[in-house]
Amino acid sequence: MSTEPKGQGRGRQEAAWKLRAVVERYEDAPDECTIYPAGVDDHKRMATWISATEPAFVELDAVR
Repeated sequence: MSTEPKGQGRGRQEAAWKLRAVVERYEDAPDECTIYPAGVDDHKRMATWISATEPAFVELDAVR
């Protein structure tokens, strides 16, 4: 029996997920970046994604 609070170990498992990021570029609107777990079915992906609209994200080289 675990002494960790319920759900505590789950975060560690989720941290091991590989993520995919897709940037949609628009001419008439800000670009949008969506991040979701790679290798999951469509149903799981629809429940576990996050999106950001430019300028909330930057190119990786800009912050290195």
